[in-house]
Amino acid sequence: MNPARFFVSQKIPEGSSVITLADASAVHQIKNVLRKKEGGEIILLDNSGYEYLCIISGFTKTTVELELIERILNGNEPLTRVTLYQSIVKKDKMEWVFEKCTEIGVAAFVPVLSEHSVKLGMNAMRAQKIIQEAAEQSRRGLVPVLSGVISFSEALVRATQHNNALNILAHNNEKLPHVNKVLADNSAAAINLFIGPEGGFSEAELQAARSRSFTLATLGKRTLRSETAAVAASLFTISYI
Repeated sequence: MNPARFFVSQKIPEGSSVITLADASAVHQIKNVLRKKEGGEIILLDNSGYEYLCIISGFTKTTVELELIERILNGNEPLTRVTLYQSIVKKDKMEWVFEKCTEIGVAAFVPVLSEHSVKLGMNAMRAQKIIQEAAEQSRRGLVPVLSGVISFSEALVRATQHNNALNILAHNNEKLPHVNKVLADNSAAAINLFIGPEGGFSEAELQAARSRSFTLATLGKRTLRSETAAVAASLFTISYI
């Protein structure tokens, strides 16, 4: 069985041979949930891109004492950074997007309030927990960044601040180029992927995206739910890179 993996808030200094783990959440999981014993192996991740194989050497009331066995560069992150600008959808569907797109390899999430959005907010703390747990489960080396909720117009501005990024807006129009063709015809260090809400993007939003030189692309002939479109588009993008 592979050792359990834990993203922790404390940074692990390079060259360390022993670690006193004081991250309260990880300590609780190791001691009280998994009931690990001395001599057990775990892997710590400090969001540096490295993972640290450790053996438990002891416990205190609030810490886990560890012996660092090996520091390894995690090789599971995509080379191209994909940011998903996801229009807010209903709670369970939004959480599903965070979980599955983290597993796929999305690097950052930006929740967006679109004109047709029905849901207008979300539980950021719960979303962050879902993202971290999905990153641990899928053996990632970094936890995707979760931004605060912003408007569609703010999202357009943010996405176009970096000139080297390819900005793609998914739209249900089969006359548009397929996202696979868009990706094949472009090489970019970063991709910003916009997914609409249940009712899709409004005509005004589509026009605003075009005015900022966004590439509008289709995901195919079928009409997909917002959460399905997010996963499908992320898969297309991550598979390509």
